[in-house]
Amino acid sequence: MHTLVLHNEVWSLALLPQWGGRIASLKADALDVFTPIEAHSFDPLNWPRGGCYPLLPYSNRLRNARLKHAGLVHALPAHPAAQPHTLHGVSHTLAWQVVEHRTTHALLSVDYSGEHWPWPVRFQQHFELDGNRVRLQLSVTNLGSTSMPAGLGLHPYFQRHEGMSVEFAPRLVWDIDADYLPTGSVRELGEPLVLLADVAHGVAVYGSHWDGRLQLDYPQGQVLLTADQPLSHLVAFAPPCAPYLCLEPVSHLADAFNTAPDQWPEQGTQVLDAGQTLTAALSLTWTPV
Repeated sequence: MHTLVLHNEVWSLALLPQWGGRIASLKADALDVFTPIEAHSFDPLNWPRGGCYPLLPYSNRLRNARLKHAGLVHALPAHPAAQPHTLHGVSHTLAWQVVEHRTTHALLSVDYSGEHWPWPVRFQQHFELDGNRVRLQLSVTNLGSTSMPAGLGLHPYFQRHEGMSVEFAPRLVWDIDADYLPTGSVRELGEPLVLLADVAHGVAVYGSHWDGRLQLDYPQGQVLLTADQPLSHLVAFAPPCAPYLCLEPVSHLADAFNTAPDQWPEQGTQVLDAGQTLTAALSLTWTPV
């Protein structure tokens, strides 16, 4: 396990390029913001529940492992833990290359062509520590000769701490079925959602049209995550009594690629022509008490 470390006077960020381009740990001062990965081996189909990994070229599930685009239906391998569906794209299962690395900066990249995605693609992640802020940028590039759907996002495992609370404000919340896939029914919220670290029941919220601000308050201080377009959706998920809370800024609704935009408007599907790149940026800012 080769770990790449970035650090400054506030942040310590460890990366595992060979383990799906993951963040292994993220600390603000002495606070574990992400649950540290402590595994000694990596299974790309049963990954460690910790750190943070990229969601490329899509997030969540594609129903029945089928992908519809431009009049064609592509069959993809189902994920063993989500049968009969796929799960979270392919980028986090790959060994990434380190293109650049300095004390406060890293650029990772990987090209993929295989059964899990019908087009050849390039994925990149850029990490930068700047004072009390961590900046991240994700991108997916269509290396094929025809158009393809595309999406991106991050899947962090925020460590739960005593006295911690989380607040975000999606305008819309989508109903989901037993397979965590949207039913098409959506409701409008009039106030922010607040999640507490000591909640014993499970959490599963699919929100969209949020303001791009996710506030995590701790007794020691605050982490403010801000996400730019096209990260217009946010998923909050954790099993009952889990030591982590997954708060995932993403560009689209689960299975959005298989649903016509005029059927479920504003579900976030992007289409990339040959050679085009989709990019998203976000940051985490630490303010101590």
